[in-house]
Amino acid sequence: VEQKQPATITSLALAWLGAVVEGKSIVGLYHRAVEMNLDLEQSAPLRRRGPRPEGNDDAMPMIPPPPPGLPPRHPLQLMKRTAIMGGTLYAMHDISLFHNIIHSPEIKHEWFKIGLASSIAIMAIKAYLELYQGKKNKKKVEYENFRAATHASIVLILIAWISFHKSLSPLYGGFKTMLIMIGFGFGVLLQAALMIPVWGQNLLSFVILTFFLQQYK
Repeated sequence: VEQKQPATITSLALAWLGAVVEGKSIVGLYHRAVEMNLDLEQSAPLRRRGPRPEGNDDAMPMIPPPPPGLPPRHPLQLMKRTAIMGGTLYAMHDISLFHNIIHSPEIKHEWFKIGLASSIAIMAIKAYLELYQGKKNKKKVEYENFRAATHASIVLILIAWISFHKSLSPLYGGFKTMLIMIGFGFGVLLQAALMIPVWGQNLLSFVILTFFLQQYK
């Protein structure tokens, strides 16, 4: 049994025009508009189909997919990702995030240390899978091959997320802390992962964390 969809503005306008031209009353206008809307929806898949080839009634060619986008290393892609990273880091500098993490007494440093330890553990798992198992042992890094490591990483990411949120929310509030964490994850970590090769990611992460641990006491 087909369910009638609500009338759209287009179907209402067409039904009203037909009623005026044919001199009919407007009592059944809305019901006619609903029927016209259903007819338009049913015919939409037909309008999206490709042309039927001659001599073959069964074959129906698919519409070709759109052309692929720019390659990951294209200068425009690199410029876009660099701009996102730069804007995100500037916004964090504008709210004195790094300075407050180091010096502010309102930061819950016990929770921050738990998040930091979880982040280091995630980095260690990532380096082990990508460099040792992937590069040296030539194993494909995917869920089916490393289920335990995947589950451990998910748990560690959850612990780090909760810990950093508990640490920063007394100073920045819950909503602003969420924006900071989403911005750092999307605007810094994701963009860096899409720009930098695997070996560079692990090396840069080691250098940055070493510097941060020296500053954070």
